[in-house]
Amino acid sequence: MTDRLQLGALCASVVLLLALAACFSPREAEVSDSRFLNLAPAVAYVGAAACESCHSEIYASYQGHGMAQSFYPMEAARAVEAFPSPLITHEASGYAYRAIREGDQFLQEEFRLGADGQPLSRQVRTMDYVVGSGTAARTYLTQDSTGRLYELPLTWYTQANEGAGGWAFSPGYEVHNGRFDRTIPERCMSCHNGVSEAEPFTDGRFTSLAEGIGCESCHGPGALHVEARTEDPEPADSVDATIVNPKWLDLDLRLDVCQQCHLSADVSILREGETATSYRPGRPLAAHRALFAPADADPNEVSVISHAERMMASACFQESAAMDCVTCHNPHAAVPSVETFSETCRSCHDTSALQARMPTEALRQQHAVDQTCVSCHMPKVEATDAPHASFTDHLIRVVDGEIEGVAAASEGGLRPVFPEDEGNAVAEGMAYVILGRQNGSRETMSRGARQLAAALDGRAEAGEAQYLLGFARLQLGQAREALEPLQRAVEIGANPERLNALAQAYEQTGQAAEVEALYRRALEMQPGAARIRVNLGRFLDAQGRTAEALAAYRQAVADEPWNATAHYNLGTAYAREGDLQRAIEALDRTVQLEPAHADALTNLGVLLAQAGDLEAASVYLPQAVLADPQNANAHANLALFFANVGRLNEAATHAQIALQIDPQQQTARQVLVAISGS
Repeated sequence: MTDRLQLGALCASVVLLLALAACFSPREAEVSDSRFLNLAPAVAYVGAAACESCHSEIYASYQGHGMAQSFYPMEAARAVEAFPSPLITHEASGYAYRAIREGDQFLQEEFRLGADGQPLSRQVRTMDYVVGSGTAARTYLTQDSTGRLYELPLTWYTQANEGAGGWAFSPGYEVHNGRFDRTIPERCMSCHNGVSEAEPFTDGRFTSLAEGIGCESCHGPGALHVEARTEDPEPADSVDATIVNPKWLDLDLRLDVCQQCHLSADVSILREGETATSYRPGRPLAAHRALFAPADADPNEVSVISHAERMMASACFQESAAMDCVTCHNPHAAVPSVETFSETCRSCHDTSALQARMPTEALRQQHAVDQTCVSCHMPKVEATDAPHASFTDHLIRVVDGEIEGVAAASEGGLRPVFPEDEGNAVAEGMAYVILGRQNGSRETMSRGARQLAAALDGRAEAGEAQYLLGFARLQLGQAREALEPLQRAVEIGANPERLNALAQAYEQTGQAAEVEALYRRALEMQPGAARIRVNLGRFLDAQGRTAEALAAYRQAVADEPWNATAHYNLGTAYAREGDLQRAIEALDRTVQLEPAHADALTNLGVLLAQAGDLEAASVYLPQAVLADPQNANAHANLALFFANVGRLNEAATHAQIALQIDPQQQTARQVLVAISGS
């Protein structure tokens, strides 16, 4: 055959918008502890090191606490893992992973396995940071050349294999393999690390990065305190108003200090005007966020971050006015032994009195002074949102029956955690939209959209609620209906995500005149938002403005080097311009990042064939069909390749498959016509 190979899938990819989680003002006025002056938003954070000179003993003691060791660089001196790990395969996606050590460098590898179990591709990422003290687990982050942080697929579980430790997928990866693409949002960092300053609307990039949860996470920002105590070491009053000391807070506010990170919920929504780091100790947590938990949660189920609510359900808490988290946990020091907790129990529960109530000698022995209280009354249980790790159930009681871990996300209904949100239809609607996004459930998202539409009913003050209504409608294929709430969201308060969503809605409804200005406005607000720049490039590409599209794609690749969509769109644009070498380079980078990207594989194969590298083309074109057996273009391009090299039976087979998938596939038709006439 002499027919020239034709590109079959040269369409640019769209980068979908994200469902953020900020919402509405609290329903009732906030009641903070107004004595403390560092609740004011203008008071700056100074970092934990600023506390050491005056509080050296506490500072030194705190370094042994798990919170102080929650985030730090991965270094040989602190390595506890067994390297190399076994090859751990994610069956659903076909990727396999291994952690390895090369000298003082620690790496995680990704392989895409073929039908024969042999690797088709290999990617490597450095293990740059550790998240977690290692009490239960150590998860790892990698950092790209621009400073963006990503979670890695494998975690070291300290308690696995009877305490010997072992490797397994990071939490959530078995359900959905995020590969090397799971960026670290500010909300995750705000609990797993000390106060770190994020670059707005560019998940994973931070302008400052703490190393471990610090003093200010529990005491609030310290600039005012440092300034005042430097000038005069002794405060004028017994309560130093320049810094929050949680012991002076009322019980509810004191508990909220811990609950900012130790309270379980399927959905967490920031109130309108709040940010991931705007909660300050001394404020009610409910003024900062709305939380929604499964409505049908089993009281015997435990999750990693349900400690506070489990404790508050205990008779010990309900019948003891003085009890809070620090009754048992010293926030400034590591736990010396489990016996420490039993001593706390015995400070209220006299051993002799307990034994006198026991009906048998065996029970009396179990309540002797040398026995451990928590092993029976607060047993450990494996939580399903952190596999291979057990956590203490903080519901103090006589245990009756099995205790089970609770799944990370509910498929059923939701209930508000805070009384302030009872009957708040707007908040509940938002929660269902976000839950639907998390679970990939169109039904749940549709439920949230219906509830939001009814609750908002023309209201224009809830900017994030309007955005989520528009977001849900876009995801559900209702672009025209998405326009009005997205327009309102932008009018109330424009941000890059809202502008990006509105631009996509205009595109999908054929209103091209509005689109470019919205994308450019979003990029003026955040030039580093590579996802939005990819969308601008795709729009310009569709308008025939290829040179401008190429510039946008090149910038997106510079801003986010591991963004496969940016590389793919760059490659297809170069191909349309006839720049074969640059197109091949960009598509080759795409398939390095996304080895199962069928469109990139087939286009790369076609371009290599056009460049005369038939051997390389013979590798990539079949891989495209393996990656997506329902891709008509991939089958058609493979058919054309086989026809050109004289493998006519195989050419006919793939041409017929292409036409079964897409009866309008013209390349496949041409192949069959050419074969029949040969």
